[in-house]
Amino acid sequence: MSLFPPLEARRFSHSAGTQVAEHRHPQGQLTFVTQGTSSITTRDGWWLAPPGRAVWVTPDVAHTASYSELSNVIQLLIAPQLCSTLPKACLTLHVSDLLRELAIEALTFATPGRNNADIPAICQLIVHQLGATSSGISLFIPKGKDRRLRQITGLLQQDPGSRYSLEQVAEIAACSPRTLARLFQAETGMTFTRWRDHLRVVCAVDRLSRGQNLTQVALELGYQSANAFSTMFTRLLGEPPGRYMRSLMRADSAVSAGQKGITAP
Repeated sequence: MSLFPPLEARRFSHSAGTQVAEHRHPQGQLTFVTQGTSSITTRDGWWLAPPGRAVWVTPDVAHTASYSELSNVIQLLIAPQLCSTLPKACLTLHVSDLLRELAIEALTFATPGRNNADIPAICQLIVHQLGATSSGISLFIPKGKDRRLRQITGLLQQDPGSRYSLEQVAEIAACSPRTLARLFQAETGMTFTRWRDHLRVVCAVDRLSRGQNLTQVALELGYQSANAFSTMFTRLLGEPPGRYMRSLMRADSAVSAGQKGITAP
C-alpha cells in the first residue's frame, strides 16, 4: 500500500522576491501558475511558468523555486504509483481548460462535508490530462553539464542584457571559442547566439508579466529598439510580444474566475 494519497492539492501565495530552498518530493509535482510567474530550477536548467502554464517536476528531482512578483500557484503532488505514464523529465506544460478546472476542483478535496466519492475519477482525469497535454512553446533554459559551459550560462543568466561576444565568454571560461561553441551545440542543442536569444525571450516573458514596458524590457535585454526585440521574440515564440502576453492575461483571468469562492485547504 502506498504511503501517499493519490493526489494532494495546495494553493500558495508567494510575495515578490520569494526564494524556496532546494528540496525534493517523492511524488511528482505540478506547479500551476494562476497569477505572476514561477521559476523552477534543477541541475539541468531553469523553467519559467507564466499564467496558464505549469512546470512538471518528476519524483525525487531536487529543485528550487523563485517568484519575481506576487504570485499565486496551485501545486499538485501526484503519488509515485500514478507517475509511470507521466513525462519522465521536467518540462513546462500548457494547462488546458479541463486540467485547470480539475486542479481547482482538487483544492476542495479537504473541504468539510464534501462528498469525496468522485476523487478517484478526478485523479484519473488529471493523470490522463498530464500525459496527453502539449508542452507548447518551451520556456526552458538548459544549463549544460560541462563546467565551462555552466560557468557561462550562469553568468549570462545573471546578466541577460550583456553584450559579451563568443570570444569574450570563451576567454572567461578559459577555453577556445571553437570549444565553447561546440559545447553549446552539443549540450543545449543551440548555438551560442540562439541560446542567448532564447534566454532573453524567457526573461522578457517574466518581466512583461510584471507589467514592465516593452521598450524598457528590450533595452535592458541588450536590443537597440523595441522593433528589433519584437522581431526576435516573434521568430522564437511564433507571435509578437503584445499578442503573446494578451493570451497569458486571458489565461490568468480564466483561472481567477474559476477560483472565486474556493477556500484553500
